[in-house]
Formats: sequence, C-alpha cells, structure tokens
Amino acid sequence: MQNNRKTLGILIILLGLALILLIVYFGFLKKETTPSAETLPAATTAQLPSAVPATTTPSDKPLNRQEYDISQEKAHKFNAADLEKLAMSFAERFGSFSNQSAYGNFIDLKIFMTDDLATWVDTYVATLKSQAKNDGSYYGITTRALTAEAKSFDENSGTAQVIVATERRESTGEINGGTSYFQTIDLRFVLEDDEWLADEVYWEK
Repeated sequence: MQNNRKTLGILIILLGLALILLIVYFGFLKKETTPSAETLPAATTAQLPSAVPATTTPSDKPLNRQEYDISQEKAHKFNAADLEKLAMSFAERFGSFSNQSAYGNFIDLKIFMTDDLATWVDTYVATLKSQAKNDGSYYGITTRALTAEAKSFDENSGTAQVIVATERRESTGEINGGTSYFQTIDLRFVLEDDEWLADEVYWEK
C-alpha cells in the first residue's frame, strides 16, 4: 500500500515536470522558432543625376561690343540749318520783354551780339525805361518763332541773313492780354572768332 502511494507520487511529479517542459517549449522555444513578421524592404531613393555645373555665367559671356572711338568722329560743321535754329531762338527772346522784368531779355542776349548791336541795345533799353509809366501797370510783348529761312550763308565773307516769321502779342495792363499779330524779323549775322553773332536786327512793319 505504501509502495503504491510512493509510485503514485513519483508519477505525479513526472507529469508535473512534463507539463512544465511542455509549457516552456510552447511558450518560449516555439515562439523563438516562429518566423517574425515579414519585413518590408527598405525604401530606396533614386539618385537624381546632379546638375552639370555651368562653365560660364550670363555675366561671363563675352558681349559682342564694338569699341567706338569718338575721336574718329568728324567734328560737326556749323551750317545754315544750325544758324536758322539759332535765329529762331534769338528772335523769340529778343522779341519778348516786359517792364516788370526790367527788359532783362535784351541784356541776356548780349553774349550773342556784336559790340555794335550790344551798344544799340543799351540805348534802346534806356529809352524803353524812360518811356515806361510809373503807375505800376503791366506792359509786355511775347513772341513765338514760327519758321526761319536763311537767305544767305557765306563762311568766306563771314556774313549771313536769316528771316524769321513770328507770332507776337502786345499786352497792356494784363499779362497775355491783347490780340496776336504776325511779324517777321530780319537778322544779320557776322562770323567773329568762329562764332556767328547777331549784328543787325530789323522788325518788318
């Protein structure tokens, strides 16, 4: 009887050990042998071709520039057309004046006049000032050059004549008052020290 109990105890112990071994096997060893979840291959990034470095930049590119030597340019020779332009400008300034500006336009033009004409201008301005009214009223004339025609242009003799057609307006008491009228001016030029200077001026009636 006692031997049977002993045998039964041994069997129980053996069964317990077998059970433990099964638990260990299925719980640990089996888990290790189970293939892990399939791993995805690592994503690969395509290597883009690197940009080929430019050998030149826009600023490095040679420009098709032609060198211009201004010293090779022929000097402009003053001609009749140039004198016509000068005469138109002179006529406008010579024919525009007022008592409020003290007739300064005549004085400003003296650098474009011969000594004889400049002397005449001084006398003319003095006469205008003496005849001006002292009541403070305005008096003036404005002139606009319309066309110019060189009647003669002779560099050898150093003389030239230009006729300038103008439109004028005489104002008394009010600036830009009065009616306009047309008048031509006859300008005579002489060549002094390579400069064309006004020598005679005639307003045609």
